[in-house]
Amino acid sequence: RSGAQAGAALEAGARRQLLILGIVLLIRLPFLNQAIQGDDPYYIFGAQHALIDPAHPTHARYIFQGDMVDMRGHPHPPLNSWVLAGLIALFGDVYEASFHAVYIVFSLVCALSMWSLANRFADWPLGATLLFLSTPAFVVNGNSLESDLPFLAFWMAGIALFVRGQFAWSAMALALAAMTAYQAIVATP
Repeated sequence: RSGAQAGAALEAGARRQLLILGIVLLIRLPFLNQAIQGDDPYYIFGAQHALIDPAHPTHARYIFQGDMVDMRGHPHPPLNSWVLAGLIALFGDVYEASFHAVYIVFSLVCALSMWSLANRFADWPLGATLLFLSTPAFVVNGNSLESDLPFLAFWMAGIALFVRGQFAWSAMALALAAMTAYQAIVATP
């Protein structure tokens, strides 16, 4: 390629990245005021307990279906509770709009990681990335404070960084994925 062709290709790639980031914002911004719902309260309970006992956020106790329970049987590691605890400490309480705004970062990491992988493996990277952004799991679960989106962000970033040969950063991202969801174990091979 000549210098002009390489520059044009970089400019086109940058425009596509901005398009992808804009689509993520269009998907997320309308839901900033979405109420805490689903399993969000359990992660909030863990986060509130993490402010008291940071090493054991899953020792939180709460009423579930009329019984006092604790989170020691919770099927996710503590990273998401720690993130939420940090947000509670930063904002002083639970504020849906602020928390959802911060969680947009995870959506952006997912999108850019998919773009990176699609550029390496897909004939039409923009189409592959847009397909990823339109999946129900990304669209619906991305508007919650559950661990699904942070896990996907760290997982996708870890795989994208590995493919790019940035092994130390990849290991860090995958370690964070493992602290968010146990299914990260499948990245071990």
